[in-house]
Amino acid sequence: MSKSKENSAKLKSYGQYFTPKRVADFMVSLISHPKDAEVLEPCAGEGVFITSLWEAGFRNIVAYEIDKTLPNKSPVPIEYRNFLEVPARERFDVVIGNPPYVRWKNIPKEWRNMFKTDPYWDKVINGLGDLTYAFIYHSVNMLRPGGELIFITPFFWTETVHGRQLREYLIERGDLELLINFNEMRIFPKVSSTIIIFKYVKEKRNRSVRIVSLREKEKLTLKHLKKVQRLLERLKSCDDVREGIYEAYVHDQFKGSEPWKPLPPNNSNPIIELETKQPGVLTPLGEMAEIGNGMVSGLDKAFVINPEELEILTPEERRRVIWVYKAKTLNRIVPEEPPIPYIYANDIEEESVFEQLCPNFYAHLSQYKDKLLARYNYGRDIPWWHWVFPRNKHLFESHSEKILVPSKERYDSKGHFRFTYIYDAGRRYYATQDVTVIALKDEVKESTKYVVGLLNSSIYQDYILHKGFSRGGVYDFSERPLATIPIIRIDFSNGRETKIHDEIVATVEKLIKTKKVSEYITKIDEYTAELIEVKLGYFFPLF
Repeated sequence: MSKSKENSAKLKSYGQYFTPKRVADFMVSLISHPKDAEVLEPCAGEGVFITSLWEAGFRNIVAYEIDKTLPNKSPVPIEYRNFLEVPARERFDVVIGNPPYVRWKNIPKEWRNMFKTDPYWDKVINGLGDLTYAFIYHSVNMLRPGGELIFITPFFWTETVHGRQLREYLIERGDLELLINFNEMRIFPKVSSTIIIFKYVKEKRNRSVRIVSLREKEKLTLKHLKKVQRLLERLKSCDDVREGIYEAYVHDQFKGSEPWKPLPPNNSNPIIELETKQPGVLTPLGEMAEIGNGMVSGLDKAFVINPEELEILTPEERRRVIWVYKAKTLNRIVPEEPPIPYIYANDIEEESVFEQLCPNFYAHLSQYKDKLLARYNYGRDIPWWHWVFPRNKHLFESHSEKILVPSKERYDSKGHFRFTYIYDAGRRYYATQDVTVIALKDEVKESTKYVVGLLNSSIYQDYILHKGFSRGGVYDFSERPLATIPIIRIDFSNGRETKIHDEIVATVEKLIKTKKVSEYITKIDEYTAELIEVKLGYFFPLF
């Protein structure tokens, strides 16, 4: 095996991303315990953290590493064994390191079986997380009371539904002391994930959390880290700071399994105010609507029909044309571009029948036959002219009114998120997998236009910006994150609320007719603010 292939295989199995020395030095500086503390490095790699610890004066160091081929460049012996097989004993004052990031499907099979069958692990490892979860959980169980866990990890587990058991486990036993979010800064080569450094103390005192966030796409430097150190010191006196790319503030200790998605104190949002003071007026979108990802063709360019081809289609072919929205065609409330015609002949199972009934389609798709046969087919044997996974097709067909949103969205490229209203007027509309569909349930009295109006309002956009699930600056609008968005319900026995609902609906209709987005979004903002004032019972100053 070549060196590059060997490294790639290790990266997949072991999740090895080696920490820069300047980052290890910074993390060691966060230790509060004295130099005679018992310190554990559970995933030592080549020993960068051990070297930083030694240089800082720590001598009681235990280190584990699973990869015996790695050289030990530190002054302390490394024990080469699987840390996850080391019995959990509360013997360390500090655990520090960079735990491996390996997705569940790439975790060695014997480890997955251990996580599924051993009662010790099933508290937090649910088959949807990654190897980082296991290292955090096991490391916490290695700490003495009052011990400190200082890790650098991807941020996913701090916000996702899959990580809620781990977050709850940690918060029941101690406090998060500090959280540093590097957002899109580059720390590891070829890694685009948002990276965090956190410090957790295994002692429940409900202390405040010091938070520093950096908004910069450049490489993380020593200069950045020194600035973060100074900001952390300033936060001890509760000074909130916003300076250029840096934002630093103190946040209340997190509770239970809630996502660690803090909101800066100067960014208060009225939806959060409602969540705190009037939670009964809100319903998660997932309880009001069916939500699903778009359909998967497996090779979009093969199924797109150009205008010239539309003119020559047979009647059998015309009834197998579907009109499809892609993420690039969407915008706020009204589509940016018209839907795209696609071939959809999944009802035909025999190739000879397909060629006879749809000769133009057959000729068109035959150009791509080799690529269509090579598509990922989700483990099913399907004809080469079929879409590979027409999931949620029923969702598009059973609701005439829908809201479409790009399943991934970078806010800073447009300055807004795009929730688009779609109405099937004499023609059904579908979407591809880069789009998520929201369809209100039949029993919901609120109008789809009301909900799409709220989602496009500045108040909701700001809420999603700060509370939504983002990865490296890209926001996730798949089913689970969308399902958690709280929607303000209307009390239709209240005349004023009903009037506001109808005004939002009417404003959305005017926007659709005139396409004057900015003008009518401003009106929607005013009505949304008025509705919140009614629900709270007092005026809430907006940003």
